[in-house]
Amino acid sequence: MISSRAIRKGVTIKFDGHIVDKEAVIEASKTWEPKHETLFMKLLKQGGKFTANGVVVEVFPQEQMLTSRGEKDGGIITSDPLARF
Repeated sequence: MISSRAIRKGVTIKFDGHIVDKEAVIEASKTWEPKHETLFMKLLKQGGKFTANGVVVEVFPQEQMLTSRGEKDGGIITSDPLARF
């Protein structure tokens, strides 16, 4: 069974093309096999879709990667190696 803390804010989950809330996911996960639960946990991080008990489950994670402060990540800092001369 999936816990309510596993589903973070900003993650969109669809069952057969319809957006569902946390409670609906938790109720549906009670009938899933362990392999479906494992796959769902992976998809919460990276996104994707799978079929569980004849229902197509689609997961869309948060678009932006945020730092621990909740700010948008600055990315890789590139510098010119000749800039110090």
